[in-house]
Amino acid sequence: MNAITKAALIFNAAKIPLAFFNLLCDSYSPDELFTHESILYELGLNDSQRQRIEAFMIKDAWPERELERTEKLNARFIHARDLDYPAKLKDLSNPPIGLYVRGNVNLMKPSVAVVGTRKPGDYARVTANRIGRELAKKNIITISGGARGIDAEGHRGTLAEDGVTVAVFGTGIDKIYPAEHRDLFNRILYRGALISEYPFNTSGEAWHFSERNRIIAAMSSRIIIVESPEDGGALRTAAYGFKLRRDVYAVPGRINDDTCRGSNKLISQGAKILFDIDEFMNDFAFEPKQLNFGFDDLTGGHEADNAKDNVNNETELDDDEKLIYSLIQTHNEITPDTLADESKLDLLTVQSALISLMSEGLVSENSGRYSVRV
Repeated sequence: MNAITKAALIFNAAKIPLAFFNLLCDSYSPDELFTHESILYELGLNDSQRQRIEAFMIKDAWPERELERTEKLNARFIHARDLDYPAKLKDLSNPPIGLYVRGNVNLMKPSVAVVGTRKPGDYARVTANRIGRELAKKNIITISGGARGIDAEGHRGTLAEDGVTVAVFGTGIDKIYPAEHRDLFNRILYRGALISEYPFNTSGEAWHFSERNRIIAAMSSRIIIVESPEDGGALRTAAYGFKLRRDVYAVPGRINDDTCRGSNKLISQGAKILFDIDEFMNDFAFEPKQLNFGFDDLTGGHEADNAKDNVNNETELDDDEKLIYSLIQTHNEITPDTLADESKLDLLTVQSALISLMSEGLVSENSGRYSVRV
């Protein structure tokens, strides 16, 4: 195993920001991670980050065994220095250093996210399935989270038309969750891919599924929320989409149905209305914006000192995020609804801020309540 892959596996598992990995590769050398004890200090990592890296380094040949597990599963680990790393992920403030990929799909191709509640009505199921079918006919990748309900219907619709679909896991790619989707995931493998940023044996913690939603949003050119209650995880995908300036669509639902309240509310908050699937498809012009995603983006191509400045500035918060973070600091635990009441911000803005704060490692979630991560 080459040193850059070894370092990428460790940094990724330790949840280190990509900017530090780029700094290691551009201003030092990945070999130095294993030959110079001072390198973690020179990179400017904090105590917690150094401890997480050291925990993986002291495990007996952990990166070598992790790569063996990956190859045994006929998977691959692609990191941010690889040519097939999805460039759109670098729109995120906290892109994953690497992805575990099972399947053989060009992740650079245009894709649309189809997401929503795990407990949809019949109308929403049929709609999600048809959207998946129509995307397949257009040779557009359907991307979702592999969950019950809307996610599964989007995948199934695409597969029914021999299309390509990708499921983003909130667990390691060796975990089948939910268990009843084993057959669905096998079919996705045949026509698409299963991907995850999490190492092997990673279980499905609630915050993992919130975190993986940023990958679904970032990799998608458009995001469709088919049906979602106000506290649905799909709204977090939408919040990421708004933040990333992706086109966010919502399928209108019954106003007296709680499972539609979140998706209906998105329309009032700026989401486009998906009222005609044929029109949506015919209007689909895929011309991805041309951005420079060179590896110097996060370091500016400058010397090590300037690169460190960029790394240290990456967690700068906007005004809404600062307000929400300050409110969380004053409470042991707090719900999004309470945050919305106290901040006078709408719930979608609060959820977007919470997503950013969790992604930066500042806040943690437990059973729908948020607290400062220690």
